[in-house]
Amino acid sequence: MAVEVGTDATATTTTSGRAGAILALIMLCVYGGLAVSVDFPRAAIGIQSDEATYYMMGHSLAEDGDLTYRRNDLERVWKEFPSGPAGLFLKRGRDVIDAGTMLRPPFAWYQTQADPDPTRFFYGKSFIYPLFAAPFVKVFGTNGFLVFHALMLAGVAWCAFLFLHARAPATPSAVIAGAFVMATVVPVYYVWITPELFNFALGFFAYFCWLYKEVAERERMPRALQWLADSRGDLFAAALLGIATFSKPSNALLFVPLALWYLWNRRAVRLVATSVVFVVFAAGLFGINAAISGDWNYQGGDRRTYAWEFPFQTPASSFDSAGMPMARNDAQGEVILQESVFWINLTNNLKWYFIGRYSGLVAYFFPAVFALILFFAGARHRPGWQWLVLLGAAAHILLFVISLPYTWFGGGGSVGNRYFMGVYGTFLFLLPPVSSLPVTMVPWIIGGIFMAKLVLTPFTTSFSPGSYADAGPLRILPVELSNLNDLPILTERNARVGWFGDDPGRQAGTDDPGFQIYFLDKNAFREEDKSFWTRGESRAEFLVKTDRPMKRIIFNLSAGAAATNVRVKLEGRSQDVELAAGETRQIMFALGDGFPYMDKDDNKPRFVWNASVSSRAGFVPLFAGDGDDTRFLGVRVKPRLVE
Repeated sequence: MAVEVGTDATATTTTSGRAGAILALIMLCVYGGLAVSVDFPRAAIGIQSDEATYYMMGHSLAEDGDLTYRRNDLERVWKEFPSGPAGLFLKRGRDVIDAGTMLRPPFAWYQTQADPDPTRFFYGKSFIYPLFAAPFVKVFGTNGFLVFHALMLAGVAWCAFLFLHARAPATPSAVIAGAFVMATVVPVYYVWITPELFNFALGFFAYFCWLYKEVAERERMPRALQWLADSRGDLFAAALLGIATFSKPSNALLFVPLALWYLWNRRAVRLVATSVVFVVFAAGLFGINAAISGDWNYQGGDRRTYAWEFPFQTPASSFDSAGMPMARNDAQGEVILQESVFWINLTNNLKWYFIGRYSGLVAYFFPAVFALILFFAGARHRPGWQWLVLLGAAAHILLFVISLPYTWFGGGGSVGNRYFMGVYGTFLFLLPPVSSLPVTMVPWIIGGIFMAKLVLTPFTTSFSPGSYADAGPLRILPVELSNLNDLPILTERNARVGWFGDDPGRQAGTDDPGFQIYFLDKNAFREEDKSFWTRGESRAEFLVKTDRPMKRIIFNLSAGAAATNVRVKLEGRSQDVELAAGETRQIMFALGDGFPYMDKDDNKPRFVWNASVSSRAGFVPLFAGDGDDTRFLGVRVKPRLVE
């Protein structure tokens, strides 16, 4: 089965954009139709993650023409979301009174003074995504965000097809282009009022503008895009990357491959021109932010987050009393470079980055993995620009894995790795020419196995991110233990995390240290005596977390009205137990070192072990003559640790 065409398709294939246009039109009809018809506030159930800030910025720009937070901005939220803008980020503004340039980094300085107007605050996020969305919000209201997203998805699909079809037949190119968008977690972010989809599109369009001419001659390009064959394409790519950098500063790494390409080819004029454009757009936008709020860093200064009470909500609701400080003014190097766990974190995080249950590329972005496989299958034949694209992608991955070892995929509310969205678009440009239709179905099949239920129910997935990995093929993947306190299950912390041990009923002096259990699914029912039932005919998986090393863990297992076979697993080891109805047995495991998770609050280690208990049978107490309990129960488990 041939993967690459025998010769360069630019010389043997006639370009036809019909298949790509149909693909883009289908996406625009599906997602555009949803955008203008869905009752977004009710479908979304509520505001989540960072949506509150971007939602309010978009409406403020569309309706007030500014980026200032005042009482009327707050009142506007309650028209659609009775729960209010939970998760809002605000900061105090300052007035710039003087500014200038200097010869050393950051090459600019400015002086500020306190804002004389105490009745206004500013939003603590980048304004560029809501600025682009604002015209659509002006026309379509809140649904305008989705209209904007639909246009981006359709545009990415069309340009992806054009790039692939420049070197391969139309049908395989259309199939891969569709999978690149649809067989991933990307459509879930279509319903998020956050910049993840925007960053994905910016990175993709920038690389398309840069690299399209490397695979297609001007005569073979659609007439409307023939300007990409000259320097204008590179300058436009640099501008997009400058905008992407203001949206998320880590996106600056995406400019490095472009600069290195012109440096390698000794095209000094093109290198200087693109660098100037990139710096002008990136620095210019940060400068505009400083002019608006008095601070170039939209996440720095006096920045706070608000969950239940908001400034101006009541006469007593002040900026200070209602919010929690949330400024990002330093890099926390002492936490990141902690010698005792740095290499453990790095090696494990790189593994989990690809195969993690809640964020791994294999499950959530399989087309990226597919591109890597095909790239390395013929690595010796890849052009230099593809190696530079790979270098930029690798640098982006390492940046997050190293600098954010405990939250590199975006925090508890994420679906998949939202921080990867900015670089994901560049992976399409790693693909070689593909002419085999069966090969192009691989990303659809594997991506569909993992992502179908998420993509088909994006609102439910987004509102309950702790549940999408409770069942199905995602459960076979390992849990990202380094991100323990940022796993999606923590959005339901009260239901998912329980305190065990410290049993006050035990004999005085008996060793019974307290510990936490993080339940990874909903196959366990907690009881008041610090035990739990597993669901019948199910496996309950959980993490055991302690604040110090432990020697052993003991499981007291009790069957109910039905006999059952029980399997207990701990870190790859397992024990099987047969229990008659009403029988109780005890089993024990020696605990190894566990995973040394570093707590960010006190910078001290916690230790984590992965475990599960499964029951092959079950019963319903209601039908066993034991009260009115309607749960389907398997085996009762009371865990205990020994120091």
